[in-house]
Amino acid sequence: MRERTRGFAIAIRDLLAKDGDLAHAREELASVVSLVEESVELTDLLIDRGLRPEVRRSVLDELLVERVDARIVALVGYVIETEFAGDIPEVLAALDQVLQSSYLLGDGIETATGARSRGYAQAIMIELDRDARLQLMDELLSVLQLLADDVGLRRALSGLGGSEVQRVKIVEDLFSSRLSSSAVLVIRAVVATTNPRSLAESLERIVADCSVLVESEVARVTMARETSDVYRSRIASTLERRTHRELIVEWRVDSSLIGGMVAVVGDRVYDVSVARELQRAQQLLAGR
Repeated sequence: MRERTRGFAIAIRDLLAKDGDLAHAREELASVVSLVEESVELTDLLIDRGLRPEVRRSVLDELLVERVDARIVALVGYVIETEFAGDIPEVLAALDQVLQSSYLLGDGIETATGARSRGYAQAIMIELDRDARLQLMDELLSVLQLLADDVGLRRALSGLGGSEVQRVKIVEDLFSSRLSSSAVLVIRAVVATTNPRSLAESLERIVADCSVLVESEVARVTMARETSDVYRSRIASTLERRTHRELIVEWRVDSSLIGGMVAVVGDRVYDVSVARELQRAQQLLAGR
């Protein structure tokens, strides 16, 4: 299991425990693992390196959405998109060890690269709406500036003369009343799991991840012709289920598509246009 995945799983565990949902969520995770283990076809699909991770994830999403706790769906999806394809069944089976554990974020880290805190932060981000993510970015940027300006704070968080527990307490004492709870969780995770000399670099990487997530909340949908509000609402709902995000949809019309639509959400493209199907048919004919 990669450190990013472990960090994400620890965050999901903490969030579920906070809401009193951990026991039920573990049962649902066990049912997902059993589903994968008992289906040769599903296992083959998950480990197929010829398929893009988002394609593999979308198949499992269709099976799980509205049947399994949303956080478990997010955790399983994260494994599919982060781990090597051949390792996915094994990692899925190992997730419950993390959910039932009392692991602290910094436990068992051999190389403090910041990967675990990055995964932890990504799990926190998916819980937030667009405005809260923008706020988180602003808060982390303000902390980065504070680290750049305050030599004493840099020294205190760098571990000189203090333990990890002491550094985490400094974060809580300094920021709990000044920043959102999400920002405090992220900063604590970075301080607990990152090489002290790389704190700023880890925070910058998390800000970049948050920026990508904010941008990916904009869906640009191009239709072949004008459609009703009801039809647009159905498309928007389908895209939100696929991406697990509340989306801001920008609608466009392009008659050259002939029929159907093209949706772009972040780096994902969903092309179900007639023009695309005609292009595929032409390519097949040309190859004969």
